[in-house]
Amino acid sequence: MGRIVFVLVSILITQFYINVDAQTYVESGCTGYYFNYTHGSAFEENLKHLLNNLILKSSSQKFYNTTVGVSPDKAYGIFHCRYDVGLAVCSACVNEARKKITQDCPLYGEGITWYQECMVRYADRNIFSTYESYPSFGFTNSINVSNYEDFAPILSKTMNELINNASSTSKYIAFGKTNWTVFETLYSFAQCTPDMDRFGCNTCLKSAFSQTAGCCSNTLSAMIYLPSCQLRYQMSPFLKDHSPTIINQVSPPSKKKGGMKMAIIIAIAVCAAVGLIVLALVLWLCLHRRRPNDAQSGLHDGTEKGMEDTLGDAECVQYDFNTLKIATGDFSAENMLGEGGFGIVYKGTLENGQHLAIKRLSVHTTGQGAQEFKTEARLLAKLQHRNLVKLVGFCSEGDEKMLVYEYMSNSSVDRFLFDPSKRPLLDWVTRHRIVMGIARGLQYLHEDSRLTIIHRDLKPGNILLDKEMNPKIADFGLARLFQGAEKFGNTARIVGTQGYMAPEYLITGDYSVKSDVYSFGIMLLEILSGQKNRTSKKSPQKEDLSIHAWRLWDEGRSFDLIDPVLYNDCSINEVTRCIQIGLLCVQANAEERPTMTAVVLMLTGSIDLPSPLPPSMSTQKYSTPIGYSGAQQSDPDHSSTKSFTMRTDMDHDLYPKPR
Repeated sequence: MGRIVFVLVSILITQFYINVDAQTYVESGCTGYYFNYTHGSAFEENLKHLLNNLILKSSSQKFYNTTVGVSPDKAYGIFHCRYDVGLAVCSACVNEARKKITQDCPLYGEGITWYQECMVRYADRNIFSTYESYPSFGFTNSINVSNYEDFAPILSKTMNELINNASSTSKYIAFGKTNWTVFETLYSFAQCTPDMDRFGCNTCLKSAFSQTAGCCSNTLSAMIYLPSCQLRYQMSPFLKDHSPTIINQVSPPSKKKGGMKMAIIIAIAVCAAVGLIVLALVLWLCLHRRRPNDAQSGLHDGTEKGMEDTLGDAECVQYDFNTLKIATGDFSAENMLGEGGFGIVYKGTLENGQHLAIKRLSVHTTGQGAQEFKTEARLLAKLQHRNLVKLVGFCSEGDEKMLVYEYMSNSSVDRFLFDPSKRPLLDWVTRHRIVMGIARGLQYLHEDSRLTIIHRDLKPGNILLDKEMNPKIADFGLARLFQGAEKFGNTARIVGTQGYMAPEYLITGDYSVKSDVYSFGIMLLEILSGQKNRTSKKSPQKEDLSIHAWRLWDEGRSFDLIDPVLYNDCSINEVTRCIQIGLLCVQANAEERPTMTAVVLMLTGSIDLPSPLPPSMSTQKYSTPIGYSGAQQSDPDHSSTKSFTMRTDMDHDLYPKPR
């Protein structure tokens, strides 16, 4: 009997129903980043007067901020009561919080105490009208959601509407009630301190919601407390007064909808099975129609005929020089897209109206004979994936060697991402599509193509965009190809782009598929933040973007990294998930980084995310020569497996920056 009573009492204690006539303690946070005071000091006396003043004001108002004393011993203080509690409860709560904060934060220069009914905060610096998200506290006591796939989008939509409503009202308060099943209702509440502006309130609440991923993932309830705001949701009422209710009605899922969903799944499965049978039949016919001697042609066949047989399904056209000369207007300046260290890229238009990007390589850059050039060009053309720039042909006549690519009308990602006037064009949907496209392109290079291909120069400048802003990986000038299971190599000559090279590659020359994963992680953090990673010691940034992102994540402030352009546009859950994925990709130990196959699954939400380990403290502290000088010479690899450089495409960018 005693055990049963204990369990019942425990359940009652942990219920979210709040008795507003009593104060429910949540948490205290104490910091001494700026200074810690001593007993008998002027600041201690000012703090005592400050806290007494807050108690006096709490009997007549629910928010108040004030100061006591003069610098450098000036004390700043704030109290804020939840909007639905009465003045008597507010005053009693502030009094309890005053006692608690002096007990929990002795001699600390800053302190904050949260009760469910109020918050009391003090500091030795000006904390008024300033959005701050540290320290913070998150709590849940609910069991996991059994049908989280249905619940997650409803929660995200409800929270985004709630946050926008709260930051739009004059009092920065909003309450939501969402019917998400026939019998279940989600109650939610958001409140900012009244001294905030609209932008600060919106940012604070979004940061609070992003922190639910750390404390309350897959649960039906959460309470998040930040110095400037609080956010809460659960499946039962918890406020005394629901007067400022914002009702978000969502149609509950029905059996009919579930039946339709199942029917669609079955139909798709049947169609897929039929498609696979047809595809297998076509492949069987193609294989049996091929001549026996063709089937035995190998990848390393030195004859042109051998390459054509092996790569016969790749549409790689050999253009004559005059055709490309006419298409580019005799390589006129008007058609020049850009110039790099190894050639000029022109826009070409064929007689049929087809647009092409034609890279005219400098004579001294290829270091190849005509046959070798053709072989590597056809190998490039073999890489067929929707997220890789397609090489449609080449030209090799005497000293003239050119590569012909599909034309990408929107140039590269960096032209949008790092241009303040163009960055707003990259909304969240577009950025997420770009990230997914890059990930799938790399997965193909690492896992799904006939050879393992390590790009080694991934960066926003090498991600091109088509007319619909779909991403395609370009510039394989530094790529390494491996046969078999080997996916590791070593070089004595470090080449690439500073800021995107993995630390193990900079230090020892070791490269692998995990080197590309690191570069992808840096790009992902850049795309999310709109900030360029530090590329040299002289860069204006004080630290690498990966280190900055790690600090924010470790402090529970991941949302602070996000590009402000995305504040009212993005899915908070998706953004914070992407930040964590980026940090997993830039971990210092290459073995701890996920494969690109795992990254794709993470981005689609198919697998849970582990906690990332810290990235390398800096990839710029190593004094390593970086650049493309000597790239046309042989590369002294020390890999145990055969690899070679595709030297046919060695510019920094497919579309270098215009002169």
